[in-house]
Amino acid sequence: MNLFSRLKRMIGEAIHKLIPYKQIEQAGDFVSPVSDEMTAALNLWAQMYLGKAPWLTADGMKSLNLPALICSELARQVTMEMKWNITGTLRNEADEPQMNPRAKYLVEQFRRCTGNVLREKLELGMAAGGFVIKPYPMNGQLYFDFSPDWCIYPIAFSDDKRMTDVIFRDQVQDGKTIFTRLERHTVIGEDVVITQRCFRSQSQDMLGTECPLSAVPAWAELKPEQMIEHTGGRLLLGWYRVAAANTVDLDSVLGASVFAKAVSCIRDADEQYSRLMWEYEAKEVAIDVDPSVLVPKAEHSADGKRYEMPKLNRRLFRAVDLGADNTYNVFDPPIRDVSLINGLNHILCRIEDLCGIARGTISDPNVQAMTATQIMMLRQRTYETISANQASLEQCLRDVIYAADIYTTALHLAPPGEYDISFEWDDSVITDTNQQLNERIMLKNVGAIGAAELRQWYLGETPAQAQDAVKRIQQEQMHGMMMPEVQ
Repeated sequence: MNLFSRLKRMIGEAIHKLIPYKQIEQAGDFVSPVSDEMTAALNLWAQMYLGKAPWLTADGMKSLNLPALICSELARQVTMEMKWNITGTLRNEADEPQMNPRAKYLVEQFRRCTGNVLREKLELGMAAGGFVIKPYPMNGQLYFDFSPDWCIYPIAFSDDKRMTDVIFRDQVQDGKTIFTRLERHTVIGEDVVITQRCFRSQSQDMLGTECPLSAVPAWAELKPEQMIEHTGGRLLLGWYRVAAANTVDLDSVLGASVFAKAVSCIRDADEQYSRLMWEYEAKEVAIDVDPSVLVPKAEHSADGKRYEMPKLNRRLFRAVDLGADNTYNVFDPPIRDVSLINGLNHILCRIEDLCGIARGTISDPNVQAMTATQIMMLRQRTYETISANQASLEQCLRDVIYAADIYTTALHLAPPGEYDISFEWDDSVITDTNQQLNERIMLKNVGAIGAAELRQWYLGETPAQAQDAVKRIQQEQMHGMMMPEVQ
């Protein structure tokens, strides 16, 4: 199954998960803080991302698939050249730094959460307004579950906008029976309580009646209730929220899709694109021919053999009773595509402005001549959008590592130990890396920054790694200066 097919299946499942929101509330005995407006918006964003926006049901409407393109491009730029590191040092007898077992274990586990899988899931999260990364232990290892905001049921938030109570939903089908598992994570004091409930139904859109977890072999080993102690009063997950204001529901803690502000303009673009396609189709060259000329198209010829007009000819020639001596008339009107294309490009530029991306990302970059200053200003807009979302994603990933560390301690998956986390994000969208390096070298030469700080930025090292490396280099230089010259 290719990437697009997987994404399509995942979004299709996500849309189903929006339907029984009220049923989830009744089963969990809570009132969701998610408004009806937000629920409808989540559903709309999912449909738009799939290229199935409501307005496409009209005859002749076509989709440019702009939501998927915008999310894909932003996710690519946010994660491009992302570097991370988890370090924790021990000293051996020779006072040499070594990676401690806790840091080494976290590095091995966290690799499953990054790379192409992160970019793919971030694209979905940007369409949904955010996503949750939830570590879970299995057979002595940690794995990571990604859930876009349209797949979760948040219940409560803290004052600093962290989730403190949330439900995740999972479904399996056995014949005609649908089993639904509700996994609820709740902060209680300094601990987290995880409850598991199972329901049986004959419809994917109905929760049904409650049944034991053992009804599904894959869930039989799950505990109905489990407490994870000493979590610091935090859920064991990371939540990425799109770094933009939620204009759908100003009171909602949930984020808004990266294309939420451009929904109406995206519809305008689809309509304009449909007009352009209709223009090409309506103005196709055709030759109106008297029916008497199209003898080969008859069911049977005089010799009893059947003739068929070639496909291209069937499209080119049209049987029309001209009522004159002329046997044909060429239909070849001029195409007025220039004005339609210019109008479409104007709409695309407006969409770029509303989504905070640079002109030329989805519009034609060659239409408008710009000065170097104007180009820099447009790049700055994209940089601000990307850097804000990088900061949001970094906080999410740090929370994921924190959760992984708590699980590691609770389940004794690795020995205790301290660790440091570092992230480096590429900002070459606005400045050249070589230029940045030269600028930092100049700052180091004048004493504005140190060698360790320079290594942290360029090599993505943690402060401890950079300090050890600088110390080692200085020792080697001192040793070289003390060595006697060979005559």
